[in-house]
Parts: sequence; structure tokens; C-alpha cells
Amino acid sequence: MGTAWSVLLTLVIALVPSPAAGEAADPRGTAAISNVRHEPVTPKPDVPVLVTARVTGATRVTLKVQAVAPGKYIRKSDPAYQKDWTDLPMRDDGKEGDKTAGDGIYSVRVPVSYQRHRWLIRYRVVVADAAGKAVRAPQDQDCPNFAWWCDAGPAAWTGSPEPGKAPAVTYPTAFLATLQALHLLARAEDVTKSQWDPTFHKKKQEGTLIYRGVVYDHIHYRNSGQVSAHAGGKNKWVVKFNHGHHLPFVDHDGVPFPAPWDEVRLNPGTCNPFIPVLRGIAGLDEVMSFRAYRLAGVPSPPATWVQWRVVTGAEEVSARDQYAGDLWGLYVAMGDMKPKLLADRKLPDGVTVTVQTEKAIKHTPKGMTDAKKEWEKFRSGMQSDPREDWWRRNLDLPAYYSFHALNRLLGNADLRSWGNHGYYRRPDGHWAPIPWDLDMMFVPRPNQSGEIDAIGCLKHPAIALEYRNRAREILDLFAADGSERGGQVGQLVADLGAALTPKGYDVDWPRLDEARWNYHPRMAMKGAYFVNPAVGQHGGGWKRKLATPDFAGFCKFVVDFCTDSRPVKNYVPHDGDPRGHGWGYLAHEAKDDKIPVTPAVKRPGGKFRFEASAFDSPAGHRAAALEWRVGRVGRRGWYELDDYWHKKVASGRAVDIPAAVFREQGEYRVRARWRDGSGRCGHWSMPVTVTVR
Repeated sequence: MGTAWSVLLTLVIALVPSPAAGEAADPRGTAAISNVRHEPVTPKPDVPVLVTARVTGATRVTLKVQAVAPGKYIRKSDPAYQKDWTDLPMRDDGKEGDKTAGDGIYSVRVPVSYQRHRWLIRYRVVVADAAGKAVRAPQDQDCPNFAWWCDAGPAAWTGSPEPGKAPAVTYPTAFLATLQALHLLARAEDVTKSQWDPTFHKKKQEGTLIYRGVVYDHIHYRNSGQVSAHAGGKNKWVVKFNHGHHLPFVDHDGVPFPAPWDEVRLNPGTCNPFIPVLRGIAGLDEVMSFRAYRLAGVPSPPATWVQWRVVTGAEEVSARDQYAGDLWGLYVAMGDMKPKLLADRKLPDGVTVTVQTEKAIKHTPKGMTDAKKEWEKFRSGMQSDPREDWWRRNLDLPAYYSFHALNRLLGNADLRSWGNHGYYRRPDGHWAPIPWDLDMMFVPRPNQSGEIDAIGCLKHPAIALEYRNRAREILDLFAADGSERGGQVGQLVADLGAALTPKGYDVDWPRLDEARWNYHPRMAMKGAYFVNPAVGQHGGGWKRKLATPDFAGFCKFVVDFCTDSRPVKNYVPHDGDPRGHGWGYLAHEAKDDKIPVTPAVKRPGGKFRFEASAFDSPAGHRAAALEWRVGRVGRRGWYELDDYWHKKVASGRAVDIPAAVFREQGEYRVRARWRDGSGRCGHWSMPVTVTVR
């Protein structure tokens, strides 16, 4: 619940005093505080706040209040935190906000003078029993107070992409409300040290985070990254929440993630700071890539967008300096490698590791004592050129096939055996790769090898055949349709891009981020947003040219990279031409002249019976099975790559699909493919569309 402390707490604290004769005390001789709350939960300025608590066994009940002004943040470690509290007596007499006299619910109305925009109000309830002993709520070492945040909503912000040369643009309050915000309350000097001073690399700083009006007090934040940690200017952050106060986070469309987050990683969304050839892409490279891996069944951290607001000064917006004030712009919010977050439906608890650090272990299931040993055994096994049966016993091959195929399709140029990925170990002992650090995607030249140790499995012909089957499937179901409602890469990019370009406004979030950071004094490479054309210095260099020098141009760039968009089909891996490069690379690896012929599918009679054309093999192989699948398209969140419904038919060329498969309104695509006796699968057929209105 985070410091949804500030919404509701049930806390019972027991003492054993001897109540004085004639004084009202609990007959058991205990003092107790429960159901502490404040209303309204998310106060506005100049509105009084009523704090209530159920109290028994006490003679005096006091609310202690600490008001924290913007720009004067009080850390829990500061002496002022212990001293600066104001006492307000709470009452149970049915007056001044107390609803009913003598019901054990004590109340106090906190004056409107406390309710000021951007102020943090901390509070505690302290009771004294008949013996004079004090009891306090909450009794939480990490967060020893409740709190609320007074917020009138974001002020309009005005900025220029190049001050003094380009006109300033105003981003109105209504526009700023189109993307969820995270507020950090902190000391300005702490933020400066954390973000831009290498001597404070990964050192924890104290702050308070606000999300959806709920206060998460006394959290810790730090910078993130390794070589690039302080290099860009707009750098990475990590926010760590206290135990028992995790964040119930939602994505940019308001869809809840499968479990609360115990940390939020904030990436700048400006592509790699050393080679900013995609600057202006606004994190689409990361959010879209993580989503594609998840759709393909690869355990992957969640990623979404937020506006990041850092309250370190008295002014929310500065009329003199567009780079001052609360608004830090657009960031990509990422989850960590916890199994509970690695899929849209919770995965079984298992070990997760990162290959980037010596510590390696990110998460260990409860009761497991040999996680490090299991990881070292698996890693050394991969590096020992094992036999096929070892790979089948230890590697989650379907997850690896999807991971490797998408690395090719998405141009994951910075992947290497010793970095930028991890692994998740399922309870059955199979390890699946986890993508990580995706700020160098859609690059048609190598920066690193683009491969991990698990690629050794592809030395074995039977496993390589299975990989090629999956590679063709991803080409058919994700990279064959670039249209905005086609259920594939084009729709995914359009759906995600819509979050950053809300309808009804002549401004958008990528342009706001450009104005906030393009010529920020801290930026190492200034003026790099939306440069067109631009040159990337990866693997010998390459040229990137957008159709239009804006976010729409980057959206088209991504779709073109992943589809068969090159006018002349001269695809060669790493050839430096981004047009269709991902599609061409994956098609190169998927090529097999012996696969069955692609069937044609028809729907005779208009019911839910479908028929495929006869099996045909150029290699003379026999038929083994006819596979059918149904994918959903056309609605946000409906993509063919998602495994919705499928069935294998051992004999015959027809299938009856249950009507329940088509129960929701929308478009469905029915496809078929043949599998032969050698294990080869052909391409999926062209779809037959079923529309449900």
C-alpha cells in the first residue's frame, strides 16, 4: 500500500499500564490505535483536512503535524525531522469535525493554512494512557509517519527547443495531465550530487515519492548505469521503496501491472548517450522492444512512460529559466528482474540473475539456498560446448528462440555475452533469457556481438531447425503488417505512440522533452534531438534519415526497420541500411528451402469451420500435422504475436473452432501452417478475418 499509510492503517499497540481509578481505559488495560485516516485523501489547496483515528485505553490523543515546504525538504536523517512538529489535540466530543461523541473515534480538522500547493504534510497520532505512557502510530522504522501531498495540478510550462533561436511553446495544464506523473521531493544538493557527480555514483539519497496522490515517504533514490551513468546529462535514476510500501503501478493506458513494484528505474529515453543517433525517439525503442519480447513469451521487465517531476525549489515553474522548476520531462519507467513482473500473467517464483555484475543474483525464491551455485553450474555448462540433450534439459528453448529472433528483428546492437541481459530459472530447472538495457535498438550495424552464451544451442541441427520455425513465425505474425490496426508491429508502434501524442493538442511529449533537454546546460551532446539526417558510429557507421524530423518520423523508422520495406531486396546482415534491416536479418536466419508450401485457408459456409489447402513439400517430406491459430487484432492490446488460441490437427484439412473463441467484439485472424515429418514448419497462411460486432 505504500504510504497509503495516508489512506488507511490498522495498527494495534499494546501496553500494560495500571489505569488510575475513575479514568476511562480499556478494561483489558491496553492502549490501542487503529484505522488512522485523513480525508480528503488527496487534498487541494485551501481545503481543511480531517484526520481520524480509533483509540482505546487513552486519556489524551494528539495529532503531531510536520509541514514541509517545497524547496525545504526535511530528510528523516535531519535533526529537523525529530524537532519540527506541531501538536493539534484530537477530540471525541462530537464537535469541530468529530462526528459522534464518545464513539472512540478521535478527530481533528487540520487548518486550511496547512493546505498549500506542493506542500508535504506529515503526521502522527500520539496517545497517552492512564499511566502517562505514550504510544505512537505508525510504529514503522522505515516510515515513522503518515503523510499527504497537497496538489493543485501541474502548472503550464513554456520552453524552446533552442532558446534564443527557436520560438518558445507553451504546454498547457490540460496537456500535462495526459501522462501520469511521478513526483520526487528532495534536497536540490542531493539531486545534483546523485545525477551529475561521479563521486556519488549509486550512493543512496533520501526523498519522498508521490504517485496518484499517495505519499511514499522516506524512500531512497540514486543514479543508475555503469559507463554511461553520468555521461548524458539526462541520466538514469533508481527509486527504491520501503518494505511493505511497494508501488501499485499502472502503465500509460492505466492498465495495472501484475504486481506492485519495489523499485522504479527511470531511463531518459534519449537512446545511448554516446551515440545519440535516435535522440527524439522518446523511449519508444525501449518500451516497444520490451513489449514485443513479452508478447513473444520472453520473460521481460515491464516498461512504460511517466512525466518525472522533481520538487527541489520554491518555484514550480520559473519565468526566467526554462530548465529550472519541477518538470524534468519524459522518462521510461522500468521494473526490475523480479519474476512477479516479468510477464503479464505472474510467472512461478524462480531465480533471476543479471550477467552484468559479479553478484549476479537478483531474486531468490523463498527457501532456496543454492541459487548462486545453480547459476554458476548453468553458466559454466553453456560455456562447455554441451550436447543437445543438455540444452533441452537446462535451457527454455522456446523462450530463447523468441529472444534471439527478436534481437535480430529489433536490431539489438549492444547485446553481448557478458552484459545487457539476464536469466530467469523456472521451477523445473529451465533457464530463460531476460532482455535488459535496450537503449541501442534499431541499429543496422553491430556495436557488440548481439549474441549471448545460449547461442551455443543453435550448433545442434534439430535445435536450429526449431529456431528457424519460430523465426518464420515471428516474421509472419509480427513483421508482415506495418499498418496501424493490423495487429503487428505497425499497430504496436501506433498504440504506444498514441500515449505520447494525445489527440486534441498541437503539442506532444517528445517535443516537450526536446525543449526540456536539447540545450540543457548539463547535456553532454547539445542540439541532438530530431537531427535529420544523422550518422551513427556503430560498427563502421551508418546513416539514419527520417521521413519527417519528428516523433512520427521515428515511428515510421521503427516500423520500416522491422518490415520488408526496402525497395531493392538486397538484404545483408549489418549492411548499414536501416530500411527493412531487422526483417532482412531475421529472414536470412529463417531461410529453409525444404519447408512445406504455405497453405491457403477458406471458410466455407460462414460458420466457424475452416479448411486449408492440401499439404505440399518441395523436399518430398510427408505431412505430420496441420496447425491452426487464431490471433486478435484491431484493438489496443490485441496483437497476433500473443498466443491466444491454437490447435494441432493430426489428420484432415479442416478444423471447427469453438464459437467462444470469438466471443468479444473485434477482429480475429485465422491462419494455418503445415508441419512435415522432419519437424519443419512452413509459413503461416494469409489470414481469414472474422469480425465480431
